[in-house]
Amino acid sequence: MSRNKKGILLFSLLLGTCSLSGVSFADDLTTKKHEAYEHNRAGMANMSMARFEEAITEFNQAAALLPDYQIQGRPLIYTPIFMAGWAYEKIGRLNEACHNYRKFLEIAPPEMVEETKAQHAREVLEQCCH
Repeated sequence: MSRNKKGILLFSLLLGTCSLSGVSFADDLTTKKHEAYEHNRAGMANMSMARFEEAITEFNQAAALLPDYQIQGRPLIYTPIFMAGWAYEKIGRLNEACHNYRKFLEIAPPEMVEETKAQHAREVLEQCCH
């Protein structure tokens, strides 16, 4: 059997398995978007109460589900990777803050990035991260 036919067969089997389980790829993405949004929202609530450790946990869970800029179409969206960096900065964990700010700047699409956040990330990286 040719490599191409094997690939088609494998894809067909995978698609059939997903169909039998009743879970579609679209349903899985919708679930991830909802979960990521809820974690991100919980992170923002924790930030507003100065519960930075809890906020970091929530932001990291949101980012693990969907990276920044993929949690869209909902009110009050903040980028979880940036926000985790900010929370790390608030508690003095600068190595983690620097890591998150670098990651944020690497993945932030230029047409969507908020300049104030990008400027803050660049300033912290320049002043505190070596």
